[in-house]
Amino acid sequence: MRYWNLQRGFSLIEMITTVSVLAVVTAVAVPTYVSSHKAAVVENKASQLLSVLEVGQSESLRRHRNIYVHYVPSSETDNGCIGLSEKSEVANFSCSDSEGLQKVILEKGAMVNVQEPALTDPAKLFYFSPISGMPSNDKTVKLAHGEETGKESGIMIRRYVGLKGCSNTAVTGWESCPS
Repeated sequence: MRYWNLQRGFSLIEMITTVSVLAVVTAVAVPTYVSSHKAAVVENKASQLLSVLEVGQSESLRRHRNIYVHYVPSSETDNGCIGLSEKSEVANFSCSDSEGLQKVILEKGAMVNVQEPALTDPAKLFYFSPISGMPSNDKTVKLAHGEETGKESGIMIRRYVGLKGCSNTAVTGWESCPS
């Protein structure tokens, strides 16, 4: 008798139960995964930005010149960037030029954008002093995925403290970003 039951396979009730459990698990897991992936992309870009800014800080001391940090927002046709330059005017700065200084490219389709400062035109954010290597003013640059709020990551730029990573997600060793 037992052998005959093994040959029959699943009953309809067992199949419906299995499919229902899989549907519930998928309904819970997929949104969590998507949210975690978006946060990880933003955290990665913020980490890249922190590395580039630290290079700019050391380059200002090494070159004995101001190193300017410029922001060019992405458009529908072009990538944007946050980059380092010896040029003080943002009009002379381009995301495609290479002065031997680094840039963080903000891809037009990647949906990672600068949430703060809220700028729609290219701008000079600040510069690093060649004497101390410290930034010229206090600023927070926050990155977010699209227009989402609450899961930003970024860099706190402080005149007397320097550079610190901040995140409203769980990045180890980073403070919360100010509101």
